[in-house]
Amino acid sequence: MAKATKGDEELILHKFRSLSPERKQKVIDFLEFLASGGKAKEWLEFDEWALNLAKERGFDRLTEEDVARIVSDFRSGK
Repeated sequence: MAKATKGDEELILHKFRSLSPERKQKVIDFLEFLASGGKAKEWLEFDEWALNLAKERGFDRLTEEDVARIVSDFRSGK
């Protein structure tokens, strides 16, 4: 892999400064994702586990209205 040069860093900074605040945040989020390395893999594994659990329990078929009703029933002690 080629090593970044000072010129590359200046180019990145120049382009970053020209972005809107929303796009700057996306760049920052992406850099954090890249820097996390192994953590990203752990989160993907967790997401897969959670999705499989939801399917096993039938939660993947719930609508937003179903969830709202369940929460409301729980809060009212039903």
